[in-house]
Amino acid sequence: MNHQEPDRTQSLAKAMTEEHRKAEARLWAEMEKRGLLKAAGWRIVEFTRESEGGTEIVLRPLHLYLPSPAGLECVVGIIDEAGAVRSRCEPGSKG
Repeated sequence: MNHQEPDRTQSLAKAMTEEHRKAEARLWAEMEKRGLLKAAGWRIVEFTRESEGGTEIVLRPLHLYLPSPAGLECVVGIIDEAGAVRSRCEPGSKG
């Protein structure tokens, strides 16, 4: 067993947690610009999906009764073999 593996796993978990927090904050900021407010019933939902090289966490706005803006999402994942964790946020259509 590689003795560095637990350290690497903990480091990646910490980086994923921090990047997830940043992505969620960016998504809420974009949602608020569009009037998609918590007080009006908007939430952020997340799910995982397989991607090349691993798994991504996808965050999207959701309302129980109203349609969500197309393409508005943030995605968090490990982007390379070195274990760099990044997120990208797509603004979606504003119309």
